Amino acid sequence: MLCIANAESYFTRLSPAFTRTLGWSLEELMSRPFLDFVHPDDRANTLQEVERQIGRGEPVLEFQNRYQHKDGSWRLLSWKSSPHPDGRLYAIARDVTDRELAAQALRRSHEELERRVQERTAELQQRNRDLETLLYVSSHDLREPLRSISNFSQLVRERYGTCLDAKGLDYIDRVIRAAQRMYQLMEDLLTLSRAQRMEMPYEEVRGEDLVKAAWAQLDETIRRTRARIQVATDFPSFRVNKTWVTQALYNLIGNALKFHRAGEAPEIDLAPYSLMEGSDHRVGLVVRDRGIGVEPEQAQRIFHLFYRAVGREVHGTGAGLAIVQQVAHRHGGRAWVQPREGGGSEFVLLFGSHSTIDTKPT
Repeated sequence: MLCIANAESYFTRLSPAFTRTLGWSLEELMSRPFLDFVHPDDRANTLQEVERQIGRGEPVLEFQNRYQHKDGSWRLLSWKSSPHPDGRLYAIARDVTDRELAAQALRRSHEELERRVQERTAELQQRNRDLETLLYVSSHDLREPLRSISNFSQLVRERYGTCLDAKGLDYIDRVIRAAQRMYQLMEDLLTLSRAQRMEMPYEEVRGEDLVKAAWAQLDETIRRTRARIQVATDFPSFRVNKTWVTQALYNLIGNALKFHRAGEAPEIDLAPYSLMEGSDHRVGLVVRDRGIGVEPEQAQRIFHLFYRAVGREVHGTGAGLAIVQQVAHRHGGRAWVQPREGGGSEFVLLFGSHSTIDTKPT
């Protein structure tokens, strides 16, 4: 829309597009000062822009105000204007009402979405806290009765075993094994709950010290299975929670000792792991074995709580790898399994970039 206005704030020339946009005839628009058509809240700024052009001769590159439509509504116009030496103003106007309404609707939708996301996030966080509390309390309170069931069942077997036939002894043994399995499950649930709730005091720890701490807890199992373990010598240092990373390594090494090929001693390699993700250099630890391996379709599921890819003939609760994943997440990283060349598996415990201290051998 093109127009010319004089120093007295009247339009002197208007293109027909003004009538199509505002509903007024050209004669009506030119019969009154244009400020009469401007929204009361916009008149001061409009007058300031006019005076700036007339008084200082400066052009207006972008200015918006609201003009009244003949039906009483308001249209938002965007102006570009340039002053002429004779005092007249030459201007171009565009109706941006629909664009602004669309932008406002988009902003409202975005604000509503942000509000819903925040509410949903807060709700999920509260539910997670409630579940963690339930998990902790239930697993803690159930341990004592389970210990009693196991202990008294063992006493019955020891003192009255001679009074029972083979079927009776089998029943007692089943009770003992089930109680022990449930007790171990409660222990693992408590460990997972603590991992989810844990404070994260980081300290600088040498990688080889983490491996030794986990290895020492499994010394008896290593001797019993006659496992062959190779430990790298080029571990970097990490900034991690030593207790929980040791727990994760304990779980991974324990699995490698457990899931070996029948008739063969476990073969395990412990080494540092390095990965570039974009511009971030990530470091971690890897436990490699020559065991039975993991089917590709099971690679993610085995990190889910209580998921077991093997039957009950193999001792375990299905919580160990869930704990490993939780420890990795709490360190800003992740854990996964991948096939090992030549057979077996590689379990990777990768930390976040904040855990990297150096990449050189310690």
